[in-house]
Amino acid sequence: MTPSTPIAVVLVDDHPVVTEGLSILLARFSDIDVVGTASRGADALGIVDATNPDVVLMDLSMPEVDGVEATKRVMAAHPNARVLALTAFIDHHLVTAAMAAGAAGYLLKSVSGDELAAAIRTVASGASILSPDALSFVVSSHNEVGDDLTPRERDVLDLVASGLSNKEIAETLGLKPGTIRIYVSNILAKLEVENRTAAARVGRNAGLITSEHDQIGGPRSR
Repeated sequence: MTPSTPIAVVLVDDHPVVTEGLSILLARFSDIDVVGTASRGADALGIVDATNPDVVLMDLSMPEVDGVEATKRVMAAHPNARVLALTAFIDHHLVTAAMAAGAAGYLLKSVSGDELAAAIRTVASGASILSPDALSFVVSSHNEVGDDLTPRERDVLDLVASGLSNKEIAETLGLKPGTIRIYVSNILAKLEVENRTAAARVGRNAGLITSEHDQIGGPRSR
């Protein structure tokens, strides 16, 4: 994606009326281009493989393969993808699971078209966004998890969020790379996430990171 290129978006929802409505709604915005749709979570990865979108609008409540599992599959194959969860209601379990799976945001379907377009632009730029209710829950929930981090683990998490490799973190802290690997493994376990990108995102949302710039999961070029 470049300043002159529209943000490519894929819609994943098991209700055709929703994907059709969203396609019409987003067509109002010249900087957003719906490049594909999927009616099942199981089809999400194939559509993403075929279209290479900047943002995936992902319904979470779908039969068989739900949005959380579909997000995991997309993120595993396309770690730089930006998934924006869009659902009809706030489910605290789904909020936590979606963010842990790598979603860059969580919005209710009750948002206006302008709010949705703004959210798409936000996640496409590399930032994260949550509805106010979801943000309140995630911060509260993950502050409890973050309380388990030792001061040194918080230092490592801060440097992980800055985009440093284990070797670079080791050099910065004067430790061995093997020691850093252990710290990172502990951080992932305590934050209940699967990768460094999700750890940085959860840490940022929970106020655990003090660095000014989170370089992980930034915007990608197309």
